[in-house]
Amino acid sequence: MYLPYMCEGGRIMKSIKLWAGIIGVVIASYILVTSGFEAAWNMLTTSGHFNGIVGIIIAALILAGSIIRIAMRNAEDDSESIISLVLFAVAAALAFFISPIYHYMGGWAILCLVMAILSVIMIMFRNRRQS
Repeated sequence: MYLPYMCEGGRIMKSIKLWAGIIGVVIASYILVTSGFEAAWNMLTTSGHFNGIVGIIIAALILAGSIIRIAMRNAEDDSESIISLVLFAVAAALAFFISPIYHYMGGWAILCLVMAILSVIMIMFRNRRQS
């Protein structure tokens, strides 16, 4: 299936990468602030919970993947999609692993999984355009 409007100069794909990256940065910022407050609260109350630290790690992975997606949206190869795919997949695995203990991280895991799937779609469209 050839989609000329998706492949013509790659303008639409570049726009999708840009907006997905911006949305990822905004969501990562929210997770980072929320997790920072949780980590500070856990330290102050000496509760022994580690959800704040895990949230900060997940937010850092999402932020790194989103920044790479924005910065390398004009790349001629699939390197940015592969790198962001790995970062989002690691974040999703970490969030899914910890979600039985902290249930709200299941939503973050699904978000990371959607971002990873978007990276796979970008790779598929680029490969289809080149063949």
